[in-house]
Amino acid sequence: MKGISLRNGNGLFEAGKIGSAKEFFAEMLTTGLVPDLYTLCTLLNGYFKYGLVEEAMSFFNKLEREIEYNSIEFYNVVINGLCKNGELDKARVIFEKLSLIGMLPNVRTYTIMINGFSLEGFLDEAKDMLRKMEDNGCMPNNVTYNVFVRGNLRCNKINEMAIFMKEMVRKGFSCDADTTELLVNVIRENPSVLDMIPEFRSEYKK
Repeated sequence: MKGISLRNGNGLFEAGKIGSAKEFFAEMLTTGLVPDLYTLCTLLNGYFKYGLVEEAMSFFNKLEREIEYNSIEFYNVVINGLCKNGELDKARVIFEKLSLIGMLPNVRTYTIMINGFSLEGFLDEAKDMLRKMEDNGCMPNNVTYNVFVRGNLRCNKINEMAIFMKEMVRKGFSCDADTTELLVNVIRENPSVLDMIPEFRSEYKK
């Protein structure tokens, strides 16, 4: 059965009407309508956005049991939501589960986990995840490197940041706006940092 996309229900969550959105989707499911991936991801995002982690996971577990969605994006939403709500351990469990169900993580999946580790200050784990994705044939992109560089900057790991900035530039990537802003602030406090990253010097002087 083809999935049904109900944008009205999605709009309820976007407008912050959580109760109405929950009732809307519950009624939809009881009538036998199968929501499409977009609709499900929107609902899960809504739960996580408003900190309703238990409800999000209950809904996720129900969907896993009753509806088969062979899409990594479905799992990315859950992993990302858990990370943003400080549930890194739970996110890690789902990530490790992917290989057991034959689901291959994509660059976004790895980047979400790297960001989750970085935000919690677990930079060794973030670095291991970066190398793991490379070993598994999934190449980091510009977002991945920027996430990791920002993590090192926030934790004042300047040497590690400089190493990965060089690697990032060597692979043809560059700092995004968020990384640039954070890096500029660090350089203002400690101008010697600029000497460690000549790749950034021309951008900084513009």
